[in-house]
Amino acid sequence: MGPPLVHTDDLNELVSRVTDLMSTHTVAPARAGGFSAEVFGFHLPDLSLLEMDYGMAVRLSADPLPGYVSVSVPLAGSMTASHQGRRFDAVAGRSAVVGTPASELVMDWDDALRLLVIRVDLDALRSFAGRLVTASPEQPDLEFDPVMDAPETMAVLGQVRLMQQVLADAGTGAMNPLVAAQLREQVMSTLLLGQPNSWMAALRHRPESAPRTTISEAAELMRIHADEALSIEGVARAVGLSVRALHAGFRRELDRSPKQYLQHVRLERARSDLVAAETGSGVRVIDVAHRWGFSHPGRFATAYRHHYGEAPAVTLARTLR
Repeated sequence: MGPPLVHTDDLNELVSRVTDLMSTHTVAPARAGGFSAEVFGFHLPDLSLLEMDYGMAVRLSADPLPGYVSVSVPLAGSMTASHQGRRFDAVAGRSAVVGTPASELVMDWDDALRLLVIRVDLDALRSFAGRLVTASPEQPDLEFDPVMDAPETMAVLGQVRLMQQVLADAGTGAMNPLVAAQLREQVMSTLLLGQPNSWMAALRHRPESAPRTTISEAAELMRIHADEALSIEGVARAVGLSVRALHAGFRRELDRSPKQYLQHVRLERARSDLVAAETGSGVRVIDVAHRWGFSHPGRFATAYRHHYGEAPAVTLARTLR
């Protein structure tokens, strides 16, 4: 859920605090009394996650969103939204609302609504989309259909829950930047490739065939910079390919995805650190895992055991004997 950001029964305070988190809007409770609002959440570069529960039915009216896209996912209850000339329902487990700068967004929340809001910076989303396309980079402005159906809603929700878990374990300031970049890109990719938008035809264009030398260059880049906040889209940009072309080339030449290859390199480096540990050096498995981009010790241990047939702690203990 994230740390508490707002907890109030004062309507003016609520609107002021949430305006600071999102943008200008108004809130009109459906009845007098019984108003108690809670907002929890996390902030990452270019992306925020907020959970809202206002305790009663309200009408929320937001001006056209300034420079960001929002995905409002009911976790419980339902609401009716009006946006881009359409009026539709969003129901927990079935649908969500995509808000954009295109027009005012009006939402009528029911009493039971508990809402997850994902706020994505539009410039960051455009930049990421531009690096995914394999056709001409000259595309129309990035616009989204306001209605998100069940498959995309559940995909986004699953990715956000993973991100919330990692953030809760590490804390926003302590989150490994390698992991943060990967999780943020997963949310962006699902929004761009799953939700109908004005760039969808270009995003789904068949990728060009990447030369073998370019794939070798990308693999070498991963090996040299494996300890840095290296994202797959950053690697693709560095070698002059789209992310999709890079993925196709790695599958063709190395029989694995770029992400799988990068994890393989990082596992090798982690094993080298464990094998090279000296008695009295204070080396710990968790420190080695974090250095090489594995923020969850359990998942690191599982991947390591699958790759090397033993737990990382066993490797380290044998080295220190």
